[in-house]
Amino acid sequence: MKRLFLALILALVAPFAMANGEYLEAFMSHYQIKEGSPLSEKSCGVCHISDSDFAFNPYGRDLKKTLADKASKIVTPEILASLESIDSDADGTLNGKEIAAGTFPGDATSGGVPGTKTGESAAVPTKKPVHFPPKNGFHPAIVHFPIALFIGGLVLDFLGMIRKDKTLLHAGFYSIVMAVITSLGGIASGVLAMFLQKLPYRGLIFTHIVTALVSCLLMGAMIAMRVHRHEKMHLPTRITYYLCAIACFVLISYAGHLGGEFVYGE
Repeated sequence: MKRLFLALILALVAPFAMANGEYLEAFMSHYQIKEGSPLSEKSCGVCHISDSDFAFNPYGRDLKKTLADKASKIVTPEILASLESIDSDADGTLNGKEIAAGTFPGDATSGGVPGTKTGESAAVPTKKPVHFPPKNGFHPAIVHFPIALFIGGLVLDFLGMIRKDKTLLHAGFYSIVMAVITSLGGIASGVLAMFLQKLPYRGLIFTHIVTALVSCLLMGAMIAMRVHRHEKMHLPTRITYYLCAIACFVLISYAGHLGGEFVYGE
């Protein structure tokens, strides 16, 4: 029992990450963008090519470069203000003027209103408002658990099979069971984050959701093959089991890559 307990504790260790969807919140808060305005409707498209293609547009690239130059991971009012005096999309209008006019600093087809002065945006709030639930829907705090539990479960299961150790086999099985349970929480929190941030159910995000759902179904199939069989699986069943495991690992990795592409634009 001690070995089982320790194995489960080790499998539960998972890293936490903060999604940089907060960049959009910082932008909207700094410029006090009103709900329903063009910039508000643009959502992530302020810094990315579109709400389905999360590669950086010119303004997003300039913001990323400025963050790197200042060795910062937080979008501050000072960083945003430093971008107002440049023309990211080279359309002849400075970023500050475009934002004040409600047009898009990263889109060359959208120009600022002539005569608009940089810095006309409203004063920056002295205290960042607290949202509950947070706009990330707790997704960053939850989504890493099923990943770690699944990979840890596979390692424990493989070691148990090689060493013919029932304790390791049981630890691997229950780790994968917990991976399925926490993956449901990860999917639910991701959908909540999409709702709170008004993200579209298409493009990169749609693929991210589909890969996560298929991964969850594959883990469920693996559990069904393992129930009450653990070390007594017949060869065809064990081959099918590990083929599902490989497919699930690939899909989880790809889903994580898509999540990183959404967060970091890379």
